[in-house]
Amino acid sequence: MPKPPAALVVKWREQAEEGYLYAEIARMNPGYSVDQVRHYCLGHTGRDIPGPVQRIDRWYGSNVWLRGENSPHAELTEEEATAVLDDWDEETDRWGKSGAEWARELGVSPSTIYMLRRGETWTFLDHKNQGRKPKKRRKAKKK
Repeated sequence: MPKPPAALVVKWREQAEEGYLYAEIARMNPGYSVDQVRHYCLGHTGRDIPGPVQRIDRWYGSNVWLRGENSPHAELTEEEATAVLDDWDEETDRWGKSGAEWARELGVSPSTIYMLRRGETWTFLDHKNQGRKPKKRRKAKKK
């Protein structure tokens, strides 16, 4: 990726100071990656360029603004994540579709679906079906 001009870095830093996310700034500047924007805003790169340098802990360790589909790593939208979680069938005590089926339908890896269902990702949704497992069924004794 090309090195950004100093004037653009100053603009990024000012936008970050205003509260824009690095992912949002990168989307406004398609020729540059989120990592580039972050490195320049934090001063890891281009220390001599003027403009407000961001504190590393500006979000106090948990960047609530990068949750869900705002994360540069998000593979699902909130609507898709909710649809997967709403797929629990109370009567059968099972998921309606398999994780692999959802993965094919949404174009993601099965592990993305399984992590969502286990409650490892998208935890802020606080969905009632996250972490749900079928109840163990007793096997009938053979006579």
